[in-house]
Amino acid sequence: MLKKEKTLNLTGRSVINGTDVVRFDARLSSTGGTTTINTYVNNQELYEKNRREVRKDMNDFRQYVFDQEDELFADEENNVDDTKATE
Repeated sequence: MLKKEKTLNLTGRSVINGTDVVRFDARLSSTGGTTTINTYVNNQELYEKNRREVRKDMNDFRQYVFDQEDELFADEENNVDDTKATE
């Protein structure tokens, strides 16, 4: 039996005045494994001066991850339903 897995890698950046301040990475798996979200501060000084805007970007990225996770899991649920229907 073929078992399929879909993995998504997502990235985002918080940019202030053309400078990358923070980078976000996320990895999602359709098998229900752990969703991983990482945050890397590239410019501490700009982060400290613009933390409210950067934190908004963090929250926006997190919501993006959640939305993609919901789509991924919905696709996986549909594949399971399709498999049961053909058995």
